[in-house]
Amino acid sequence: WLLGYPVVYLFSTEHIANAIYNLSTKSLRIFKILVCRNAAPSKVSRLEELLSFSVPYDLSMGGSKEQWAEAFLAHMQEKWERCRPAWSSLQMEVSECYPQAIVL
Repeated sequence: WLLGYPVVYLFSTEHIANAIYNLSTKSLRIFKILVCRNAAPSKVSRLEELLSFSVPYDLSMGGSKEQWAEAFLAHMQEKWERCRPAWSSLQMEVSECYPQAIVL
């Protein structure tokens, strides 16, 4: 998903064999970094997506418990510390996305 829209892969007929190897046919882990704004006490502050990326499920069996994911979150938290006046919290969510390939 890119900006909330599914990613579309287009293959010409001479490259149709390659179509079976694109990411739309793979299960993915979606990693999201979420932040919450510091709001006035009278306003409700909700989580907002700062960034997200996907990793093929076969390469990310441990999700957020993998060493690289924990290191990435720690790196983001270091950056977040410098922005504490603007952001009250930072967290990572991990979800799964299963193949949704459609043949037209």
